[in-house]
Amino acid sequence: MRDIAFIYRDPLFGITILIAIIAIVALADYSRNRYRSKKRSQSLKNLAKSYEYAGLNEGVMEFLSLAHNPAPTLMFLAQIYAKSGDSEQAIKIYLSMLEKTSESKDKIPILEALGITYFNAGFLQRAKNIFLEVLKSYPRNSGVLSYLMRTYESMGEYKKALEVLDCLDELEFGSDSKNNEITDNKNYLHLMMLINENFLSLSQKQNQIIALIQQAPSLQKMALHYLKTYNQSLFWEQVAFLKNARNFVDLLWEFPKEKIPFEILKDSQSVLDIYRAKGYVNDKKECDVFELEVLRILSLESLHFKGSIDFEYRCHNCKSIFPFDSYRCPTCSALGMMDLILKLREIKNQ
Repeated sequence: MRDIAFIYRDPLFGITILIAIIAIVALADYSRNRYRSKKRSQSLKNLAKSYEYAGLNEGVMEFLSLAHNPAPTLMFLAQIYAKSGDSEQAIKIYLSMLEKTSESKDKIPILEALGITYFNAGFLQRAKNIFLEVLKSYPRNSGVLSYLMRTYESMGEYKKALEVLDCLDELEFGSDSKNNEITDNKNYLHLMMLINENFLSLSQKQNQIIALIQQAPSLQKMALHYLKTYNQSLFWEQVAFLKNARNFVDLLWEFPKEKIPFEILKDSQSVLDIYRAKGYVNDKKECDVFELEVLRILSLESLHFKGSIDFEYRCHNCKSIFPFDSYRCPTCSALGMMDLILKLREIKNQ
């Protein structure tokens, strides 16, 4: 008994026990990480199989089996197909590559490109599943997080989009340009969430929208679109504060004369220019915008020619032109009010 008690009191015995415990913990941790790695690998493989087409591209499969390093060439080819609008061929190539790629780390860039192609083609649920799967393995991938945020936005899940944006905010902390971009995205998503919120009264929703556009004036046009539909008296109150209505002509153009509260707008000359061009205001003042001034002169002086305006929208970032308005550019994804292009047209007497 004395010998046993001596062993227990021996410092070497305690050290041996400690080393054994550390070895067991390390082995358990290694086993757990290995299990998680296998699970992630199997999950990626199952995800790729779930989107397989009935017939994969035989030429691509043959190239994969014969070429020494086919991935860069095939990735480039798939990107060319995607940019030219042939998303189906790009998806087939990516799926063929996934079929022949065994390493999980090699699957990630292919899955990322596949997710982006699905997103651009409008397969939002598939894109979301792929982005979430990629983030399980690489949670700090800011590019995938950005696409996941936009996927949630396109699906109308604005709260989830804001949660993803919080993750991006943590990753991009310290970069002024990125911080400004994230702030713009947050304000935009907050406004979209407010507009689609069903548990607030109209007055609560409208008060919060007005408070938000005071912080983020670039959202003013989106807010006015909402107020034009649900509260025209509040809409006109906000219109009266516009200092420059050049980018809001499309929003104000179609109102009939009897629906316009001219007494509220008497101090807003840029708004009144729109109705001078339509012939609703005849005070002989010239319009500051060329197209509006042409229409004003026609309405006053020409008996044979009548004109109107069509609208196009130009992204302030990439300069792409669209027939519809959007706060997020469909081409480059930049946020901000689009530049309004006024196009004069003749109204023919039918």
